[in-house]
Amino acid sequence: MLRSFLYGVFLTLIILAFSFIYVIKKTLSKDLFEVFLSLDKRFVFFSLFSMFLYHTFDNLRLFILSRAMNLRYPFLYGYVVSFINTFGATITPAHVGGEMMSLYTLSRKGARFHKVMSIVTMKTLTGTVFFVLFFPFVAYYIYDNPTVSVKLLIILAVFGLSSLLFYIVGRTFFNKAEKKSGLMLRIRYAFNRFLVATKLFLRKKKVYLILSTIMSVLLYISFVLSGVYLIKAFEQSISFYEAFYAQVVLLYAIFFSPTPGGSGVGELGGVEVFSSFLSLSAVGGFVILWRFITQYISAIVGGVLFFFLFIKDSKGYLLK
Repeated sequence: MLRSFLYGVFLTLIILAFSFIYVIKKTLSKDLFEVFLSLDKRFVFFSLFSMFLYHTFDNLRLFILSRAMNLRYPFLYGYVVSFINTFGATITPAHVGGEMMSLYTLSRKGARFHKVMSIVTMKTLTGTVFFVLFFPFVAYYIYDNPTVSVKLLIILAVFGLSSLLFYIVGRTFFNKAEKKSGLMLRIRYAFNRFLVATKLFLRKKKVYLILSTIMSVLLYISFVLSGVYLIKAFEQSISFYEAFYAQVVLLYAIFFSPTPGGSGVGELGGVEVFSSFLSLSAVGGFVILWRFITQYISAIVGGVLFFFLFIKDSKGYLLK
């Protein structure tokens, strides 16, 4: 597992390097330093605070679902889980690593695997509610802004094919063949227990599902608001509605991107979308700062926490 994640980090860094070089080369201006100095610090603080709320609602969502399955852990540990999930989502295609990290961090608390699978599955299902609710806004944006939409689709296609090629090559060198003895029996057993627990969840834990769904919607709204406040720090004349609207469109592009954590798509797509709001001297700086605040700072913190836990668990396993 560790080798796969290290390869994911390597691939993400390569994509980010090319993306940042492109953004800087396209938007670099002598006025960039002055633009950063003139930022409204209040809105920068609100942007950072919104990301704290994002992790808080993420923590609450998982906390509620875990209680429904009688899995108990300290509330502060939920922040560790949230940051580590962000790390996993950032270095894997289509954010699948976030779910894998949830399985790892929750399993550490002594829960059986089928229960953890049920919790993680419900977390994913409740998270889709936001995207369903806001889909009409994105559909209208595509209709109303065909030029930008086509550019976003091209960016998604190019980075998607590139990351797929990298992962195909990487699997040849990084993945080991799994032992098949008894593997299918263990998978079948865990899956059957998972189905039983999920049916119980849907039948008798509806209140928990409703509460976790509310937390899921609030966490994505907090994520979007972080970008809204940051763009207001660059240009206060931009309307709140237009900034929110643009952030939702980019959120779709990032979270449905096949690249690790939406890397590349977020940066290049951000330049295309926000060029209509900000001057050339500001848009590059905004996109880079926006991606660091909403994605990469949390991923770095989560990566440090993950490797700390992984080393701690590995030492404990060796001492047994």
